[in-house]
Amino acid sequence: MKTSFFLIFTAIIVSVSVCSFPSTAQDNPQIGLPEDVIARIGRGALGEVHFSPDGSQLAISTSIGIWFHDPQTGKALELLQRPNIGYPFPFAFSPDGNRIGIGVRAKKENASGSSRYSVEVWDATTGEAKEMRLGHLDRVKSITFSPDGSHIASASFDGFNNAARLWNVQTGKRIPLKNTHLKGVNLVVFSLDGPTFATVGRDDNTTYLWDGKTGNQKITLTGYTKQVSCIAYSPDNKIIATGSYDGTIRLWDATTGTHQTTLASAVGGVRSLAYSPDGNTIVCGGGNGSVQLWDTQTLKLKSTLTGHTERVKSVAYAPDRNTIATGSSDGTVRLWDAATGKPKATLTGYMRINAAAYSPDSQTIVTGNQNGKVHFWDASTGKLKNTFTGDKDGIIFNITYSPDGKTIAVVSSYNDRVLLRDAKTGKHKATLAHFGLIDTIFLLLQNREYDIGPIAYSPDGNTIVTGGDYYTIEKGTIYLWDARTGIRKRVIFKGPGAVRTVVFSKDGKRIIATGDWNNKVRVWHAATGKELTPTLADIPSGSKGLLHSADGTTLANVRQDGTVLIRERKTALQKDR
Repeated sequence: MKTSFFLIFTAIIVSVSVCSFPSTAQDNPQIGLPEDVIARIGRGALGEVHFSPDGSQLAISTSIGIWFHDPQTGKALELLQRPNIGYPFPFAFSPDGNRIGIGVRAKKENASGSSRYSVEVWDATTGEAKEMRLGHLDRVKSITFSPDGSHIASASFDGFNNAARLWNVQTGKRIPLKNTHLKGVNLVVFSLDGPTFATVGRDDNTTYLWDGKTGNQKITLTGYTKQVSCIAYSPDNKIIATGSYDGTIRLWDATTGTHQTTLASAVGGVRSLAYSPDGNTIVCGGGNGSVQLWDTQTLKLKSTLTGHTERVKSVAYAPDRNTIATGSSDGTVRLWDAATGKPKATLTGYMRINAAAYSPDSQTIVTGNQNGKVHFWDASTGKLKNTFTGDKDGIIFNITYSPDGKTIAVVSSYNDRVLLRDAKTGKHKATLAHFGLIDTIFLLLQNREYDIGPIAYSPDGNTIVTGGDYYTIEKGTIYLWDARTGIRKRVIFKGPGAVRTVVFSKDGKRIIATGDWNNKVRVWHAATGKELTPTLADIPSGSKGLLHSADGTTLANVRQDGTVLIRERKTALQKDR
């Protein structure tokens, strides 16, 4: 996993606040589980939130499918799953609510072997894919139906001549569009009364309006100094609202493209916006986690809804104007009373789980996600037990328990360090710091980026072994650390070949590792650092994402879609045969 200087700098300066709400929906509803699965941990990484056209359901896209919720209570109703998704996707309801258009990775590659991406049209009730349109060379970023449901427009980061595409739903015919956004299209939105649709460029700070019948460009909206992040038509189609990373909302005449006014909006940039059905309010999601409501008549801020701790990436107004739904990078979807601004429900569990580990007593599974949070789950039911911050400055790349169950070691991907925390309270105990500030600056200047990957405790709990990777120069490291003080004790290996796995032998005397060594397993003496000859017992078994409980009763599988499935060990082993 690559680390840039910008990400490091950003991670250091960002702070995270916490706010709780009185109403929290069921953390992890066990809906749509395979027959042999006991429980699912996590709902998948969060994508977009949309109300169905009739307002009866709130739909949320994730890396495993679309979750449907009761828009009043937040209760989970159903999960539409499709194979090979793996990431949160854009989606849109057809005007009649019977179909859903989504962007997914195509099952086949093109002749050159490059990945292809498709627009699929699902049955909104069964999740069955009715149609597929290939064409994009990069991930589909946005989808919209025309008001009559006859066309779908899609946007991608393809760039040259592939950025935006317009499809006839019935015939599958693609209407050619003149290429204008040279670096790809981030958003596409249809007007609500006709064939006009708007596209927002990836990095060119411009918005184009198109004729949906001919594919001809009509109007260009310019003036932003930073990227345009979101766009919405007013219900009467007279006004276009655009939001930008510069923190403003601009209102434009939808017919002439004339700029009308600018609203100084969210701190951290505007990340999402939507009109209320009556057109009197604009809801805006900010990069700082705030949600603002703007009066479109007085052009004044009406109220600010607080609770999210990270950027609000998706907002939606219910058709009955009573509820606002907001989705955030903090892994929650929140429902708000649109009139009072009071919270109605908080839907949790939307996250991408990067790492997981069983507690020594097999009762708990601890997970780490992309937001630096540590979650503790009941291993038999999948219910959330506790949460605390593992590393607020970075994505959690790996996590493990100490043998006595009192400490968890959290590997951060941003700061080249391991944090040791109390497994009950989350209190910081020690830090395994691989580099100091001067070392980090030197590595950046030399373009030598370093990530910590595998980690393991010795059987007696006194020592920790970590594997690292200077992947820009194809070298790896294995270090030993004092598990109590965090002081580095010994350099076991430092040389060619990235280290993929490390583990102690059962007696704690040997360190076993795999890496980029032509499928070779290498072994070192833990006390002397001398390299030894591997034995058959040193050959690793099982997959990296398969976790075995210590009591031998269950298996947990960390999936590529960012969730964890728990199975009874006997059932899982029979299935693997």
